[in-house]
Amino acid sequence: MRRVLVVAVIASSIGCKTEDAKQAPPAPSVPAPPPAPKPAANGRELIDTLLLNEPRFANATSLAPLKVIEEREQAQQSWCMSGTDALAIATTMAASLKAAGWGEVSSRGTPDRAVIGGTVDDVSISLTVGGRDATCTGLVATAHYTTSTVIIPPIEDGEHIR
Repeated sequence: MRRVLVVAVIASSIGCKTEDAKQAPPAPSVPAPPPAPKPAANGRELIDTLLLNEPRFANATSLAPLKVIEEREQAQQSWCMSGTDALAIATTMAASLKAAGWGEVSSRGTPDRAVIGGTVDDVSISLTVGGRDATCTGLVATAHYTTSTVIIPPIEDGEHIR
C-alpha cells in the first residue's frame, strides 16, 4: 500500500513539474510605432526660410510686406508688378524663384491671370499674378506661403477614421 502511495505521490509530482515546465505562449509582438513626422515649421522658422530664399523680382514694388500668421504657420506678401501680361510676369517671377533656390517651380495661366507654385525646405508658395490696386499701375502679385508638412496624429486602437 505504501508503494502505491509513493508511486502516486511521485506520479503527481512529475505531472506538476511537467505542467510547470511548460512555457506560456509568447506574447503577441506589438509593432513599433511609426517614427514621428518632422514637425512643421513654426512662425520663426517660416520667416527664416523665407528670408534666406527670398526672391528679388524685377520691376516689383512692395504693396504689403511679408506678414506671418504664426498660429496658422502661414505668411503673405504682395507686390505691384509693372506690365499688363500676367503670364509674362509669372514666367519672369518663376525664373526669379528658381534663382533664389526654390524647387518644383511651375507657372501657368493667361495674359489676364497666372499662378506660380514652388517649394523650398518645408515651405510652399502659391503666387497669383493679376488684378488691380488703386496704388498700382500694373498688375498685383500676391504670394501665400504655407508649411508643407502635414502631421497626422496616430490612430488609437479601436478608433476609426471618420
